[in-house]
Amino acid sequence: MNSPGLLFSLAGLLCTVACTNFNPEPISFSTTESYRFDFGSEVEVNEASTISVPSSVLYTSELGYGLTTPADDFYHPATLRARDGLLIDGVSAKSLSFKVDVPDGEWHTILWFEAGKTDLVNTEIRINGEEVQAEFQGFNPPAEGRKTIQKMYRVVQHRVSVAGEGLELIMQNPNEEVLLLSVQLIPEPGTGSERITASLESAGAFDSMDDLQALRGETQKEADPVVNAYWDAQVQLLQKAEELFYLRGWGWATDSTGMGLFDHLHQSVMLFDGVLSHPDIEQNPLYERALWYRGRLLYWLWLERGGPLEQAGAERDLARMLVLHPEEPLVGMYNGKEYDEPDPFDGFKAPRNAPKWAVMQWESLNRLKDIADWWVNDQQAANGEFGGKFGDDVEILRWWPPLILTGDETAYTGWKRLADGVWNSNRVKDGYAAKPSDVEHSSEYISDTAPQMVLFSDDSEYEERLAYSARHFAGLWSGMNENEDRFFKSAWFSSSEVELDPPKNRDVVYNARAMKAVRYYAWKTEDPETIGHLKEWADAWYKVTMGTAKGKPEGIVPPSVRWPDGVVNGNEEEWYVANMYWPYFDFRGSSAMYDQFLFTWKMTNDDRYLEPMHTTIELIRKHEAAISKPIDQLETGSEAWAAHVVANRSGFWNVVSTWRFYTNENRYDDLLTNYGGAYAKYRLSGDLTHLEKAMNRYLEAIRYNKPMFTTEVIHTDRVFITKGRSREAGDLQAMITGNGISESSSPYGVINWEKASREVTFLVTDHSQTHVDVQLYSFGETAEEIDYRLWNLKPGTYTVMVDGKEQSRLTVDGNGTRGSFDLPVKTVVRLTIQHEGS
Repeated sequence: MNSPGLLFSLAGLLCTVACTNFNPEPISFSTTESYRFDFGSEVEVNEASTISVPSSVLYTSELGYGLTTPADDFYHPATLRARDGLLIDGVSAKSLSFKVDVPDGEWHTILWFEAGKTDLVNTEIRINGEEVQAEFQGFNPPAEGRKTIQKMYRVVQHRVSVAGEGLELIMQNPNEEVLLLSVQLIPEPGTGSERITASLESAGAFDSMDDLQALRGETQKEADPVVNAYWDAQVQLLQKAEELFYLRGWGWATDSTGMGLFDHLHQSVMLFDGVLSHPDIEQNPLYERALWYRGRLLYWLWLERGGPLEQAGAERDLARMLVLHPEEPLVGMYNGKEYDEPDPFDGFKAPRNAPKWAVMQWESLNRLKDIADWWVNDQQAANGEFGGKFGDDVEILRWWPPLILTGDETAYTGWKRLADGVWNSNRVKDGYAAKPSDVEHSSEYISDTAPQMVLFSDDSEYEERLAYSARHFAGLWSGMNENEDRFFKSAWFSSSEVELDPPKNRDVVYNARAMKAVRYYAWKTEDPETIGHLKEWADAWYKVTMGTAKGKPEGIVPPSVRWPDGVVNGNEEEWYVANMYWPYFDFRGSSAMYDQFLFTWKMTNDDRYLEPMHTTIELIRKHEAAISKPIDQLETGSEAWAAHVVANRSGFWNVVSTWRFYTNENRYDDLLTNYGGAYAKYRLSGDLTHLEKAMNRYLEAIRYNKPMFTTEVIHTDRVFITKGRSREAGDLQAMITGNGISESSSPYGVINWEKASREVTFLVTDHSQTHVDVQLYSFGETAEEIDYRLWNLKPGTYTVMVDGKEQSRLTVDGNGTRGSFDLPVKTVVRLTIQHEGS
């Protein structure tokens, strides 16, 4: 983990002045000196080699430099904490021209200009008539657009031959103004000393850990001022790029620079672009290091956002690296190769009597716990951060519940530290996001951390934290609309604001994620007021789900409902495309709302809330022949198309199977056998190969390339534990607790385990509201006491049996009843907990 500190100070900013009466002095340029031009009038940098050029400085032959086209000064105060004085202000125009009367010869030019509002470089750059060609990396644009210029700047290098007319720079952009910050002109240097050549070659190796600040000190010792300036500029670009690479999303870094995760990463790429735009880059000793950093960074940006430009850039850079270093394992990993490096789990020899499911679960859990160990012990900061910004850090937890629910202390420590850190950070205020944004992003701080703490901890503080969401839902986020139905007023909100400008003013299925905390609060406290509000929300969505507005099939949940008139999908003509900036608001099966209906049924015992699920299942049964076809062969929005979408969403079948095991109703077993998850198929058939195949999905990923799960990770929400890029360990969680619901979105588990060693494995073989059957197998060397907690069971007296022999009795009068028993080693043990009246 990097130490906190302000890496981007205003070194070099010696005074800030309004240059209204600026008087430029003529300069006689020489081939033995380098020159840096600082554009703009707001900030003047008093350095010997720096020449100020506000918009008022127009070219004359007597002056020897200046603008040859009209321009305005601009100032970018949002960058004050991130940049030095040379790059805070500049000059702007749609077409910008700058001339310098440098002597004849080869001149190395470096340009700094604002990235502007767009994610592509549309600026045409010409120097003495030559078009400057460079690989300016483009980025996936933000879903909600951009109203102001970014906090990033672009850099490009170019060599030009000057013969008699000096040097003229022309920049034009047809879409927005050119925002020029700075220009550096360096006569083409000599080779430099053997000492600096050796230092550059050592530092430039792709796996070098040489200190670039120390290398800059070496370059500045060069006697030749041109060599000094030339290599100092190259190393400085690389140094700043790497500093940003490591700043990432750490909270202290954002506070220091005023830039967020993507600002840091995009600026880093732009600076690597600047290094790699050098005209002789493949002969430049810094080439490999810059290429390797940029390729890795683009790889993770592509994984995060799926942008084709990031993907193309990553594949380009990483393929070049593979040619240069075909035997390097890490280079191979980034190019899709698998490396099974030695680890503590390779030599594991299971006893002959160990069930295969137990062997595979032991390896799956222990490999996942080993990854979590690295994040907690090696990466996590004292405030809980993992370095990918809090909003992404919390998403790494989505595969941690089965680790904690087996009693793993390290995973619990890391989760609690992050949950507490988020809660106490400036990202959260009054129990929810401090600033409004779309619900997917505003809800994750709380929904991914706080609800399950009431399972993991008996501290009443965690229960109280959930109450904030219940209050916000009742009094701020939702209300009774014109039809007296309770809907959310928007999908963009915080703990204090709700954004109502269209198309944001709609309730969406994704709002169920913000409701996760409310569901857990209602379940844990049985607060009648909260349950009543949940019921009202479910009633409202029940009405539109069972309706057929805009041709929507009955029982299918629409993606959005407008506030305050209750119109399905607002002013969109079709029922299935929300057209609300983010594609995840469009119809994708709506599993989260079926879960909300199921949870409301569980809390109220009102079977009406099961009707949407039953109606949808019958729709799937009706169109089962069409579901096996490619979806593009079906009419978009039709019954068959909707059935196809839902039937191919595991989240929906997780809801159905949860209902099935609570009620023991078997009318949909044929469909669950076909479409259900691995645990459901096992429970219905007794065939353990379903579970073995599910665990193999994890193992075929996490057995290999451990750095891609730990040290190499940039985006902490992209630690995928299957090759299918899943962050869910639902199959493992179902085996351990009986609950495989997506993202543990509602509390349906029947049992969890406390302080069990990492040698113990668990399989819930049967459960309902009146009994739990579990098989356990310990690979340890000594017997241990196993502590467990019971949830979601009917109140009453229960008999506890171990291998068919009565061990004790338990009185269950609410959630969280504790029990324990002694588990012997290297033998399958059956634990049965049965309600005496059933």
